[in-house]
Amino acid sequence: MAPKFQIKAFQISSLVKNFIVISIVSLSFLLVFFSKSDLYLINGIKNISSSVIIPITRIISAPLNAFSNFIDEYNQFRSLKFENKILQEEIIRLKKWQTLAIQNSRENKVLKKLLNATDNNLILIKTASLINRNDTIYSKLINLNAGHEDKIKKNMSAINERGLVGKVIDTTDKKSRVMLLTDPNLSISVKSISDGIFSLLTGNGDGKYLVSSFVKENKMPRLGDIVVTSGTAQIFPVDLLVGKVAKVEKNRFFVLPFVDFENLDYLQIVTSK
Repeated sequence: MAPKFQIKAFQISSLVKNFIVISIVSLSFLLVFFSKSDLYLINGIKNISSSVIIPITRIISAPLNAFSNFIDEYNQFRSLKFENKILQEEIIRLKKWQTLAIQNSRENKVLKKLLNATDNNLILIKTASLINRNDTIYSKLINLNAGHEDKIKKNMSAINERGLVGKVIDTTDKKSRVMLLTDPNLSISVKSISDGIFSLLTGNGDGKYLVSSFVKENKMPRLGDIVVTSGTAQIFPVDLLVGKVAKVEKNRFFVLPFVDFENLDYLQIVTSK
């Protein structure tokens, strides 16, 4: 839609044209009115017309024509500026659609991975999304958009496509609170896949590693070993992926979780069959 207001340069040019036409008509009238005897007077008028009126007309026309050209260029500039604004708004709108499409594509991929991650030994209760989180030195908690109404109960496990995320510690009708594995108040019973070494892991307080608080028979897993839930405590289902041994000391070892706790989107609330 073009701008409603626009200066019309031809209106200015028409003034000059009207002035010239009126001058010519007036001179023609005088030529008809005067007789041949007044030839001297007529010639005088002609000379005046040639030496006065025409130069005056040119003097008047020059700035008016220049101004008319300026107005034309100004109107063209306004039109281009308006079109440029429309194009910029269209680009912004298309970028928003592109961002939304990428986000939807990423969410669909995550949901597909979640479906594939659900083991045959698990019962899927609900797929929920993260509302917000409450991270402090002393606790690592998140809130989900599903609760009692979705049959979620306390102590159920929360997982994603990478492995165990945490456990449900509280619920309301429409929300649930999950304590993450990295919380120093949460202990999980695990075993190493290679040697079957049982131990307890707790959050290290840094939000990054899990550290062993108990190792059965003081046997240490090897660096790089994968650990999974043992199922012995009957809180977490058996064989959920937890992480990989990243550091081994004399009396303890550290595990780097598979889950990226800084980038949580969708979680599945599950329980054992």
